[in-house]
Amino acid sequence: HSRASAEYPCGRAGGEAYSQILSISPLQMKAFRAQIFTFLVFWALIVGGVPSFRPPAVPLVVNNPYVSIWSAADHLYDNFPTHWSGGTIGLAGLIRVDNKTYRYMGPESVLSGASIPNVTQTDVKVYPTQTVYTFEQDGIQLKLTFSTPAYPLSNQSPDSANYLPITILTYDIMITDGHPHTVELYYDNSGEPAVTTAAEEITWSRTQANVAGYTTLSIGTTKQAYLAQGSDRIDWGYWYISVESDASLSTVMTSDVMARGSFANGKAFPSKDDTPPRVCSDHWPVLAVTWSLGSISNKSVKKQITIAYDQIYSMKYFGHSLSPLWRHMYNNSPGTMLTHVHSQRDVILQNCTSFDVKITESMQKSGGANYTAIASLAWRQATGGMIFVWNDKLNVPWGFLKEISSDGDVSTVDVLYPASPLFVLSFPESLRLNMLPLLAYANNETATYGMYVPYNLAWAPHHLGHWPVCDLAPNHQEQMPMEESGNMLIMLAAIAKSQGNVKYLSKYWKLLVIWGDFLVSTLPDPGNQLCTDDFEGPSPHNVNLAAKGIVGLASLVYLFNMDGQTETAKNYSSHIPSFVSYWMTNASDGDHYRLEYTLANTWSLKYNLMYERVLGFNSFPESVYEKDCAYYQTKMNDYGIPLDNRSDFTKTDWLMWAAAMCNQDQFESITNAVYRFADETPDRLPFTDWYFTDRKSG
Repeated sequence: HSRASAEYPCGRAGGEAYSQILSISPLQMKAFRAQIFTFLVFWALIVGGVPSFRPPAVPLVVNNPYVSIWSAADHLYDNFPTHWSGGTIGLAGLIRVDNKTYRYMGPESVLSGASIPNVTQTDVKVYPTQTVYTFEQDGIQLKLTFSTPAYPLSNQSPDSANYLPITILTYDIMITDGHPHTVELYYDNSGEPAVTTAAEEITWSRTQANVAGYTTLSIGTTKQAYLAQGSDRIDWGYWYISVESDASLSTVMTSDVMARGSFANGKAFPSKDDTPPRVCSDHWPVLAVTWSLGSISNKSVKKQITIAYDQIYSMKYFGHSLSPLWRHMYNNSPGTMLTHVHSQRDVILQNCTSFDVKITESMQKSGGANYTAIASLAWRQATGGMIFVWNDKLNVPWGFLKEISSDGDVSTVDVLYPASPLFVLSFPESLRLNMLPLLAYANNETATYGMYVPYNLAWAPHHLGHWPVCDLAPNHQEQMPMEESGNMLIMLAAIAKSQGNVKYLSKYWKLLVIWGDFLVSTLPDPGNQLCTDDFEGPSPHNVNLAAKGIVGLASLVYLFNMDGQTETAKNYSSHIPSFVSYWMTNASDGDHYRLEYTLANTWSLKYNLMYERVLGFNSFPESVYEKDCAYYQTKMNDYGIPLDNRSDFTKTDWLMWAAAMCNQDQFESITNAVYRFADETPDRLPFTDWYFTDRKSG
């Protein structure tokens, strides 16, 4: 804060205004708050340090694995947005300036049979909770902000506001040439957010959710088969848009051609909505909104749309359907939830901006502008991989994470693990809620939910089922004994360190002892076990996996000590020095450490040591980090360091974990290479975790 005040005069002006706060009227106070909010946005742009770069895909509406909409293009008007899995999601946007029609979202063919020119996109910035597009045309500037409340909540469960299934679109229009201009705005979406394929039949309504003072439109399938299929796209529940009713607003539910054509030609919407139902692709029904803003001169104009999705049921846990958490909190009523969101909208948006300022400033100090850019891009992708539900059997919230784009598994432990640092930093309670379904499964608690699946393995589970259904038998697991046991213990220790509490583990100590005994019995050499990098093939005697086992055992010691079980902690702790000694002796390969104990002239990223440092265990000497970090730099390619000597590809998560263990110059060398990949990759998909590091390979 002091640096901002020193560098930017507006910081001092804000302080002077604050000194007068006690002597201003309520009306002046409201204006002052608005000015402060505008200042925060400005501060985020100039101090937050997110550089303008070309993300491989830009997050738009990213709430959970089903509601995950991106722009896979340089400009928002180059193409329609897409689901993370690649399918088109028909969101469209038009603007009329002095009776000339332009598009700001959707391709040139957005209106069948016509060619609508685009406005000029001058900037796009991705912050942790918001994406801000800037367009200019004919003397006006349009800022379009997609805000998703993926920010922390203090002393709540979950501790993430992202349990709300919403994204708020904010339109800010201002004059740039000093002359008045007549402006009209348009937005629509098809039924594609609510279907698996466009061949499904859909229906639409104005009465699905009643919100006083707002026009609320909904769309969804007619069949509403809850939790009945395993596609990456949802086809149950309802997509909502909710807009404040005023004299400038018009809405209609009709075909895309009729709605877009009416607006593009300066005509009013049809007076009646189309009669449902029909197939999604049959004359493409859309929910359409337009504002006639009249002549705008020297003041800015703001309009907002709240997008929400009601899944009704989100997960099935061993036979029992679980509703989204927000339904429990808002009386199972989308209207009640939307009413709350509208009443708190300014607070939500201010929280988004304040958090973006805070976290990007921290990122800047830690790693510079390029690190800030890629970390901001990863933020909503990580938070948007989860869903929070209400467990009505235990009367507690639970969390689930999806393994996106590979197997579609539920709560894959070695996928939750690489996401865990973000949650330990900002959302430790959310991470704890994701542990609970896994612990319950491993502790043989599934009978409560109607389907008893006995868990009889001596190690932690790999996952729970295929999204959105948890029903996996232990013998159908992809067995990664040391991998997942270490992951679970490490994450539990990280949560404990953050929260200072292990009371919830009271019924799981016997389970943790089973996992700890397994680690002791298989360390210091894990033998021929699979690890999370199984896509590279077998890797017996894996040094990095052994490191995870040792850190996992140290994590168990930490947990027992926190609970006051010091004798048990000493028992497990006594094994660690000999395991570390064996590791250092047998993994050493001169100026670095090996991929496998038995393979000379090999190497790998030892990312599993990262939590050893974060948790302050000090089981390994500093020389281990220094030696390997120096060696990594000799393997640097165009886009980073390979995962190991077997291939040219890397894993973004593990590479960044390795970077975090190194000195500042080494850290920035790696983050700059990852930034370069994100900025240059021709593959227009959400930020990948697996890519080739050499231009010649990819």
